[in-house]
Amino acid sequence: MVILSDILLFLTTALVVSITCLCILLFYRVRDAYIGSFLTVLVPLSLQMCLSLLVTYLTRTLPVGNLDANAFQVFALGATIFSVLLTTTLLLMMSKYLIQILPATDKQRILGNRILTFLILFFFLISLWVIIAESKGDWQKALSDTIAYHFFAGSMFLVIHAVLSGIFVKKATTWEEERLLKGIIYTFLPLFFLFPLDLLFFRNLPFKLVYLSFSTLSVYLYYFISRRYFLTWEQTDHVDAEGGKEYGLSLREEEVLRLLAAGCSNQEIAKQLYISPNTVKTHIKNIYAKMGVNNRLQLFSRLKK
Repeated sequence: MVILSDILLFLTTALVVSITCLCILLFYRVRDAYIGSFLTVLVPLSLQMCLSLLVTYLTRTLPVGNLDANAFQVFALGATIFSVLLTTTLLLMMSKYLIQILPATDKQRILGNRILTFLILFFFLISLWVIIAESKGDWQKALSDTIAYHFFAGSMFLVIHAVLSGIFVKKATTWEEERLLKGIIYTFLPLFFLFPLDLLFFRNLPFKLVYLSFSTLSVYLYYFISRRYFLTWEQTDHVDAEGGKEYGLSLREEEVLRLLAAGCSNQEIAKQLYISPNTVKTHIKNIYAKMGVNNRLQLFSRLKK
């Protein structure tokens, strides 16, 4: 079981880090808002998984005398605090990312952001208090407990995200919103079942089944990026936005259509037209209805030169 755990930890870490690197390269090239949002989640996730892999390697390979040395104790203390900060950052960024894509009102977004931020910061303070109290100055034990229990316990917060996504997914107005909300549901709803399995079979092992959920999220984001970038953006070179005039679009809808054809995201359109993202979503929904399409791929196909 230990060997299997190590192999799974290495494979899931390699997968998440690879997809994170891909997102970094794409963001450097296109500066897309969606990819930027993904990176706020993927970067702390990659660092957390790499830290788990590093700690597992060090505790397996270093002699016992080195593990008890002051230098390693200092490292263990720093790694413990860093791990707690990474987990908290991941949960916080995941919350902000979810609230950003929810088809909710501004008041609902503000309220949801405040509630989730309060819960996560409370979790952070409780985590530090419990880890320090339980370790009693033995920072190697604190690090071991943090790697073994803290990250996968904190992941249970993401079940809330899956439930919220399930509530709002039917209100999505664009295929991006719908796909991303469904991705969160498919990724984090299984945590209901994975968490007890971790407690039963992987409790004292560095790999946890909840890592599979984060790997699934990474793969899903890669799929989303592939579809959005390689299928949607690359088609915009052959799109004639003027072709939308025959469908009775308003002047504002024509402006939105031109920016869509240029490959702009909803957030970018909102900034350029000085309107809210929700207003952009409404215009896009109206454009889809007037042109008889359901997503951007169909829209670009209809506007092909």
